[in-house]
Amino acid sequence: MQGISLFLLEIRAVAKRPLLLFICMSSPFILLGLIGYSAAGFISGENGKIRTAIVDYDNTFETKSLLSQLQEDESLDEQLAILPMSSEEAEASLNSHEVAGVIIIPRGFTADLRNGTNTPIEVRLNQDYPMEASMIHLLLDSGAAYISAAQSGVNTAYELAIEPMNETGNNQQLLQQVIVTFTLAALDRNELFSKETVERGALIGWEEHADIAWWLVGSWLAISLFIFSRQSLFFDGVGERLLSMNIMYSKIFLVQVFVILLFTFSCNEAYFFIITMKSEELSVGGLSFHLMLLIHAVLQGVFAACCMTLTSGKGRAALWHLFWCLPLLLTSGILIPAIYLPGWIGRSIGFLPWSHFYRWFENPSYTYILVPVGWGTLLLIAGWLTARKRVVHDGNSA
Repeated sequence: MQGISLFLLEIRAVAKRPLLLFICMSSPFILLGLIGYSAAGFISGENGKIRTAIVDYDNTFETKSLLSQLQEDESLDEQLAILPMSSEEAEASLNSHEVAGVIIIPRGFTADLRNGTNTPIEVRLNQDYPMEASMIHLLLDSGAAYISAAQSGVNTAYELAIEPMNETGNNQQLLQQVIVTFTLAALDRNELFSKETVERGALIGWEEHADIAWWLVGSWLAISLFIFSRQSLFFDGVGERLLSMNIMYSKIFLVQVFVILLFTFSCNEAYFFIITMKSEELSVGGLSFHLMLLIHAVLQGVFAACCMTLTSGKGRAALWHLFWCLPLLLTSGILIPAIYLPGWIGRSIGFLPWSHFYRWFENPSYTYILVPVGWGTLLLIAGWLTARKRVVHDGNSA
């Protein structure tokens, strides 16, 4: 009964300051949103096509056809802007940093391709643009596989159809040209570059990853601000006065868990109510979704209450809670996608509860709440025992 009275006392204290409550709930998400919007604008502004010059010394029908197809390929067009130039123009553009690289098709390239000879294409990269130069190198390595496949087709056709022919005149030359041209064209243009199934950010997608990170980081910051801004039973001598009334810290700890739980759950529901207006990609809705949000609120409430039992000042408690935000969310694959983290961190991700909230959005399932429930239970027991120990140190019975 004392616990319920303390809980209602805390709720009334929070309700008396609605503006402060609104600021605690909204300002972290707004701040993170502005930072994310600015960063996205900067990245998109810097993420233009890589300007690449191409010099065709061979200047044959086949190389012109190949160049035309390269310029029309959707996969390549997303990354490179291929600019045909003379050798003088390409050299000047490279020296003036107008292009990140120059691709040079040597003389005799088509003739060597017909005969099965591997003649390399020369590439000059501008080392003042290392990222762009690396991208060009990567794309051309993949493009080389395409040329190799085309050359294999030409070699097979040459051995089966051209070489047995007795005539050495225009018919044989014309047949060679037709085979080279149509072998290049017959390959699936959408598969110019070899594509592997690689997680980029996450299978869930970059935008959805940002929404989840926004939620988890924002709720963590909101709780820290909530701890710092409110009058808690743990701080400012209130706890000592309650002790004189035989109300122990162990009961106060449980009250704090429920108060922060309610605050966090309200933040969660409000955030996803708003986020669904912007995007429908996330799996939002249903009993399992709201249960997942509740489990997250329980975990965060217990964790925050544990931080509050470790210190006697609300400012220090808020900083102590905030201190754990970066390492725990970083190693959970929230701030940086798991695919980019070192292997030893990747192996530990499954043990951390926040990664399971992330995985729920990839594949909604009740199994992803088991680890968070286990962590919440352990933290609840540890926090309650710590609160009891704090009372014993004060010379009172728990």
